[in-house]
Amino acid sequence: PAGWKNKALCAVRSPRPTAFELRTAQSARKSVTHFSEYSQKKLSVILSPLPETITKPFLLMNLPASRLQRVLSDTPAPFRLGDYISQGFEFMNKNFGMLLAFMLLSFVIGAFVQVIPIVGMFLSILISPVLQIGYAQFTYAAKRENRVDFAEFFKGFNKIGPLLATYLLTGVIGLLSILPGLLLWYQAGMLDWFMGMMEDYPFIENVPDLRDSVDMSLFWLGVLLMMAGGLAISVLFAWSLNVVWFFEVGPLEALNASRKMIARNWGMFVAFILVAGIIAASGVLLCGIGLLYTAPAMACAQFFAFADAARLLEGDDANEPDLIDHFIA
Repeated sequence: PAGWKNKALCAVRSPRPTAFELRTAQSARKSVTHFSEYSQKKLSVILSPLPETITKPFLLMNLPASRLQRVLSDTPAPFRLGDYISQGFEFMNKNFGMLLAFMLLSFVIGAFVQVIPIVGMFLSILISPVLQIGYAQFTYAAKRENRVDFAEFFKGFNKIGPLLATYLLTGVIGLLSILPGLLLWYQAGMLDWFMGMMEDYPFIENVPDLRDSVDMSLFWLGVLLMMAGGLAISVLFAWSLNVVWFFEVGPLEALNASRKMIARNWGMFVAFILVAGIIAASGVLLCGIGLLYTAPAMACAQFFAFADAARLLEGDDANEPDLIDHFIA
């Protein structure tokens, strides 16, 4: 209706909106929320006359930072490991064709960019976070808005900057976490052994035995340190891409929020990762074909675990954006 459009326009044009203008704009934004069940194309047409202050949060489906802060301050929901895995398989059964097509397409894209000299490595880093968030966005659109569209898998390109920054920052922190183990490897003599192996390549049989060239006690201690550091980072920051995609936060805030949410149920989350990994890997037993079913199902299960912790799939009132946050921005 034209009424709420005019109210919203009057409110955002005011340099210092009054309380009344804020309330009317809030009502207008709530009206926009009810249109979210329509397709993205229809929603874009509906919002086109409005300024970016009103339209951007809905087109990118960002939730305000205040919503995330409320989630972090509230009592965490119980971690229902079995339910998430069941929901992942159930969703996979209902959307098998699209999930399988996206997994195969992701594999083809990844293989294609890898064969491109030099540039391929950078392209792989660029598209990796987009492809990773594809499962979460598709599942969210299907469950929250009843919108099943293959284009949802590639919505990550709309927010590629924050996704890439979060992805790179996680990688840097992960590298720093294994640095103590690498230093122990250096002291153990691993660098000299590796350089000797490279000089004799491809005649690997001439390379000295590792046990004769390296201090094995330092070697295994380094392995333990790298495993501990890498596991801690991969677990605590597992939801960082989801946070930066669904909420209006930066990479640092996303990493911190992921750490806080997972730390609440870190024992159950580690068990979930192990169980999901075993289920996904079990698909290899069927000549690798089963992996095409188990891997996407577990990716969806990962989203359901995050959605429960972040309360993404709750009612409209919980998903209503905080207008004051956008006026401040």
